[in-house]
Amino acid sequence: QMDRGAKVYATNCAACHQPNGKGAGAFPALDGSKVALGPKAGNFTILINGKGAMPKWGGVLSDGDLAAVMTYYRNAWGNKTGEVVQTQEFAAVRAGK
Repeated sequence: QMDRGAKVYATNCAACHQPNGKGAGAFPALDGSKVALGPKAGNFTILINGKGAMPKWGGVLSDGDLAAVMTYYRNAWGNKTGEVVQTQEFAAVRAGK
């Protein structure tokens, strides 16, 4: 999951959030972020629907890619939640469950 998430992050997220997760300017850091490390529900919503300058990834990335990238940023750099986000969690959110 971490390897897949690292690839998804490098391709889709690093340009704004930076490869080191420190962010740049208007693009917030994910390393140590209260939002990134906070409740998963908020992360699901942001990743699927976007927020501000962040695009909606729900129509671009699969549930598996979204779960992998969320697992990655919640466990990369100084972030150590130890959680592995499951594909089914994103599928349930999209289904309104």
